[in-house]
Amino acid sequence: MNRRLYNRMIALLLTLLFCVSLAPRASAVTERIGDYRDLNPNAWYAKGVRYCVAKNIMSGFGKVNHLFEPDRTMNRAELATIVWRMDGSPVTGLSLRFDDVKEGIWYEEAVRWVLLNGIMDAETPSVFGAEQPIIREQLARALWRYAEYRNGFVPEINDPEFETYRDHDKVSPGAVDALRWANALGIMTGTKDIDGQYVLTPWAQVSRASAATILMRFSLDMGIYD
Repeated sequence: MNRRLYNRMIALLLTLLFCVSLAPRASAVTERIGDYRDLNPNAWYAKGVRYCVAKNIMSGFGKVNHLFEPDRTMNRAELATIVWRMDGSPVTGLSLRFDDVKEGIWYEEAVRWVLLNGIMDAETPSVFGAEQPIIREQLARALWRYAEYRNGFVPEINDPEFETYRDHDKVSPGAVDALRWANALGIMTGTKDIDGQYVLTPWAQVSRASAATILMRFSLDMGIYD
């Protein structure tokens, strides 16, 4: 190898090393989601939870421990509060009394609002069912009703795929249109069961992590924060 070629190769190598040193380095640790200690920023739910926290749709628990509790099942009080927040946390001035909604409790105004606007129903004339778990068909129905409330209508969806789900006939009659709509728009989709068949699991309870993903899809589809 002649001297001139050797010098050119050395110069090229030094130039490459210099360029590499200037390139931005990928962070070894993904940015945490808020101050929550129990959230994995690389988990499947991270995008949905990060969105819902940033938009103040969902929040965590405890001023000291800062827990989000992604695996815990969402309850009716939480869902009422979430939809109420999406609409700007309006004050209704409505006087309602339920045995399980104490005066001044954090979800009191949200419960008034969802009932006033027909987004959720009370379980009985005296019980809202605040602590009752939310199942998938209930979440779909609440979001479908909110979409109708917000837009004035919900277009009729013709979704042939709905009938291909193995358990489509297990959906309650009052939730069929809502789940059909949510599935067609990709807000709530099915999964495979142990036999490899696609299912909607309408009666499955909804974890807070799953709810965050669904709520993000719904919010983006509706353009709520555009």
